Amino acid sequence: MHGSFVARRYLPRMVPTALIHRDFRIYVIGNFFALNGVWVQRITIAWLGWALTDSASFVGLLAFLMMIPTLALGPVLGVVVDRSDVRRAAIGAQIALAAVTAGLIAVYFSGALGPVLLAGFALLIGTVTALHHPVRMAMAPRLVPREAIGAAVPIISINFNLSRFLGPFIAGTLIAAFGIGAALVVNFVAFLPLLAALLVVTPRPQDGPKTEPTGFLDSFREGLAHAGADRVIRSGIAMTALAALPARGVQEILPVIADGAFARGPEGLGQLTAAAGLGALFSSAWLATHPIRPGDRLPRLSVAAAFASILLVAVLAAVPSWPAALAVLFGLGAAGTLTAVGIQSAIQIRLGDALRGRVMSLWVTTALASTAMGAILLGVLTDAVGLAPALTGTAIVALFLLILSTRLQ
Repeated sequence: MHGSFVARRYLPRMVPTALIHRDFRIYVIGNFFALNGVWVQRITIAWLGWALTDSASFVGLLAFLMMIPTLALGPVLGVVVDRSDVRRAAIGAQIALAAVTAGLIAVYFSGALGPVLLAGFALLIGTVTALHHPVRMAMAPRLVPREAIGAAVPIISINFNLSRFLGPFIAGTLIAAFGIGAALVVNFVAFLPLLAALLVVTPRPQDGPKTEPTGFLDSFREGLAHAGADRVIRSGIAMTALAALPARGVQEILPVIADGAFARGPEGLGQLTAAAGLGALFSSAWLATHPIRPGDRLPRLSVAAAFASILLVAVLAAVPSWPAALAVLFGLGAAGTLTAVGIQSAIQIRLGDALRGRVMSLWVTTALASTAMGAILLGVLTDAVGLAPALTGTAIVALFLLILSTRLQ
């Protein structure tokens, strides 16, 4: 009796609301392994690019190729997701990710992998990921009641950022101790638990009024119109993009900083990425215990964090030591998560399920496109004028544009 009372009295305080739901718990566990696989894949591909070419531009190009399909296809695929069975779409996307990774493993062990083939695989991975983004944005909120969405989004972020912390360490350790092939195999195996989870979960029925079927282009325009007419959604997408350009872009060329600036090798790359992940994890945990509430403006903390993340890029240009670089990456991870997750939560709360895939695909597309542009811009500028001027100049331009955007909104 006493134990039952304690559980009823205190469990809701200890366990975030979304984790009470069985299907959401299963999804979170499976997704944890898959996200670690994604981070191992990203670090391994970036390191392969650096090892094959010693070129900051090529590392930035790989990041760009993995993200540019989302820019081209993301909004269209959001329409597809809204018109599809979200569970089947998630299963298909996960199978495709595993299949592409298996192909990369086969080519690597054949000895045929060079810069051109690696760039091709980066583009292929980016194409599959373009479908995966709107699917995951639509899937997780459908595994909890609508009133728990505000609690579910930060938990997904904790999952992502815990993997962002662990995955780079795993990748760096595997590459240094056992080689790139071992990292790629672990990447493939990590995708399987999520596939198993998706086979047993059941999303709740779509909420909101049922609308008459419309043409594909009409559905696409409806999503654009909704995002453009809502001031919170519109300003949130713009702020996410402007902050991501330098702050997320620089995190896509970390091999240049880890090895090019500090000569720390793959372990250093893992440490920098993990430092950003640890900062993001702290912010995610805070947001999980302080969920974003519905409102008519963006969360103030997210707005402040957007400015802070850009300023930290300029600070990174001047750091004199490895510990200082790790500290700045911790700050970038923390500020970036407060920006992105806070804004994403604010947008998700305002959406009905019928529009979720389309509107959230616009948010993801804009954020990733900005990150991709930042990565390739920073890579080219670094090769042309050096790392410090590239970081400082990009941060100044992004800060000016963010101030201008804030005033116009």
